[in-house]
Amino acid sequence: MYLYVSKCIFIFQYHCPPMTSPYTPFIEWLLHAPTGLLRSFAVNDAISISQRPAQRTTKINLHAGQSDSIGYLSFVAKQVKNSFRTLANYHHTKQWLCYWNTSPQHMQLASATPRLMQKIYRPYQSIRLSIQDRLALLTSHYNFVLQHGLGSLTLRAANSPVLLVSFNGKSDTTYEIYLSAMATLDREGELVLELCSNQQLLFSIAFTFCNKELQPCVRVGCLQGPRGDDRQERVRAATRDMFGLRPKNLVLRLVREIAQEFGCKNVILVSNEHRVMQYTRKDKLFANYDEFWLESGAIRRTDGDFQLACDHIPVTNLEEIPSSKRSEARKRITLTANAAAAIRGYLSNYYHPS
Repeated sequence: MYLYVSKCIFIFQYHCPPMTSPYTPFIEWLLHAPTGLLRSFAVNDAISISQRPAQRTTKINLHAGQSDSIGYLSFVAKQVKNSFRTLANYHHTKQWLCYWNTSPQHMQLASATPRLMQKIYRPYQSIRLSIQDRLALLTSHYNFVLQHGLGSLTLRAANSPVLLVSFNGKSDTTYEIYLSAMATLDREGELVLELCSNQQLLFSIAFTFCNKELQPCVRVGCLQGPRGDDRQERVRAATRDMFGLRPKNLVLRLVREIAQEFGCKNVILVSNEHRVMQYTRKDKLFANYDEFWLESGAIRRTDGDFQLACDHIPVTNLEEIPSSKRSEARKRITLTANAAAAIRGYLSNYYHPS
């Protein structure tokens, strides 16, 4: 047990800023402790670590991306919290830190946001996921991002929302679709599509790439509408202006289109029961995910979540629509197709399908 705790602290000390670690006196004591207290390899590890101060500052640690301007007490509190997380989840923490120190690209992504390094320790995307599941999901997502050439786009989207496409409604109101990464809705997904109008958010959807049973897929963890007392009226007005196309239908369809572009077979949709938001936020939940997923054609999975196919997205049959409504339906189809094509074109600047 003593050896286990010591090794955990060595790992934590190595991945923390050298001048501010609260464990420095303890580490120094361990280095001068009788060899009978520790096995020789543990002492050698500690000595090796203590002799590499220049490398410490370049390594990704659990504080990566956090502001240097926070107060001393706040910093110490975060160090103590992270030390307990390291001790309680030694093997997962070791895998997590090793992953983010794999390459310069990994290190850039880890430094882009202050919350990324803490995600494996908190509820993420679904309350069903264990810490091992969260670690596997997040590393799978970033492997996918880097393998498909989306690393630079993700970094841009982490710094500020990236405009993917804009279009006009029938009243000439301009609508924009942005991509954000790792910041907004960060407990529900790594990437977020945001539909905005007049610089106000209408709807956003958070999603993450992953591999499920050796098949690439997308997991959706959140579908969120606007805030404010006038939120329902704003959504209704946008629906009328987009020829009857509801904002939430549009953002879900665009995620399916993105998933299809990258060869994903399915979109996995979190159920009401497994939503992280209801366990981490005090806001009243207005959206009924289950109802909307079923309405969109999803099927319930054995694990309680839902699934939508994205390799074959159904096409609207105009013959089934009353003739008096076909004109609006054609415009909805055209609007959706144009937005999807524009996003595919934008992504092709980073990713070139084989």
